[in-house]
Amino acid sequence: LSFPLSGQDETPGVITMKLGDLIVVFNATPHQQQQRLDALAGTPYTLHPVQATGTDTTVKTSSYTAATGTFTVPARTVAVFTR
Repeated sequence: LSFPLSGQDETPGVITMKLGDLIVVFNATPHQQQQRLDALAGTPYTLHPVQATGTDTTVKTSSYTAATGTFTVPARTVAVFTR
């Protein structure tokens, strides 16, 4: 388990965790947040199938841009991404 955007790179109110093939973004802020992990640029990630096929329409708007390694998560949402 690691926290790649902790310390000086952290966004207040947002926690980003990496565990194996999973990236979890906790966004406790009232605004959509983007978390850029340069080391993951070019690596494919998608919203975890449980969330992607679930009933929570808000979490389904979470996204990942592989070209930049950027995860986008709506306000007050926890999104799980997998390779």
